[in-house]
Amino acid sequence: MNESLDSVKPRRKCNIMTKKKETSKKSAQNRVKKRVDAINNRRQEFLSRRPHRSFRLTRRRDYKRSLKVPGYWALTAQVGKLILKHKRVLLTVALLYAVLMVVLSSFVSQETYSSLQDLVNEANEGGALEAIVPTATLLWGVVTAQLSGSGYASASSQQAMSIFFGLMTWLSTIWLLRSIMAGKKPRARDGIYSSGGPVVPLLVLCLVFLIQLIPAAIAVVAYNAAATSGLFDQTAVLMLFGIASILLITLSAYWVTSTLVAMVIVTLPGMYPFEALRLAGDLTVGRRTRFLLRLLWMIVLIALAWIVVLVPAILIDGALKSAIPVLDWLPLVPITALLLSSLTIVVAASYVYVFYRKVVEDDSAPA
Repeated sequence: MNESLDSVKPRRKCNIMTKKKETSKKSAQNRVKKRVDAINNRRQEFLSRRPHRSFRLTRRRDYKRSLKVPGYWALTAQVGKLILKHKRVLLTVALLYAVLMVVLSSFVSQETYSSLQDLVNEANEGGALEAIVPTATLLWGVVTAQLSGSGYASASSQQAMSIFFGLMTWLSTIWLLRSIMAGKKPRARDGIYSSGGPVVPLLVLCLVFLIQLIPAAIAVVAYNAAATSGLFDQTAVLMLFGIASILLITLSAYWVTSTLVAMVIVTLPGMYPFEALRLAGDLTVGRRTRFLLRLLWMIVLIALAWIVVLVPAILIDGALKSAIPVLDWLPLVPITALLLSSLTIVVAASYVYVFYRKVVEDDSAPA
């Protein structure tokens, strides 16, 4: 009797183990099936939202979308009126950013500007260059040093703080504009204290933006290296490099167009960065070229504003320090460039946000 009971127990254990293995196998299969179904559903949803197919010619009827927004000048005038109407709030944010950068010494140092000015003067000894060329060279040097941070006198940690405050200026401007367009009357401190939630998602989008600029950077570096090495002496090589550079720059422009829109969408409560990228892609599909032209228009206007303000500052600085050498320490041009950079963030955020609101009001699915 004991022997029979002992022989039954292992059989029961084997049956139980077999059933457990079968159950776990079925559950694993079900999980895999659910995951595959979810991927297929997401793919079908993506294909229904995006009419374009890789390596296939897309007919215009399949992607044409309306974009009923004001014209270039009309939209610019609307943004200008909005900024002037609420200039006290928006300029407070810009000035606060500029003051913080002065405290951190995160602007082009006077020594860097003086060195650049000396190099330009040495190149222009004997009047070999016209008067406009040294000024243009100084302008380009100050702009590149201010935007890239190469002329900062501060440490890398302070430069990181300047990037952080720049992102906060962007977020504060959009938060204030959203409140203003909702009929409220916010104060500058409300935007500064309440807008910092999406700073990490915005930082992620900035990293995505930099990654998307890699093709354009490769094109510029390769073009300069080829020009220096003398490869462009052959017309065929020059044409090939030109075509390749244009294609790479076009690819970067294609990507960053929706990323700039995503930098506005990500400021919505509870929005994740890659979800904002998806929504921005859905918003720009079928009309990306028109988005890009609007953004290029904004960049051209901002560049003209820098020229109009910074060129007189360079001329005044040179004349003033030639007449009064004691004022060589005065960083007139660096401070002007810093104020322009802070105002540029506010103006760019205002333009992109207003344009985004106009597009959302006219949002339509692909035909």
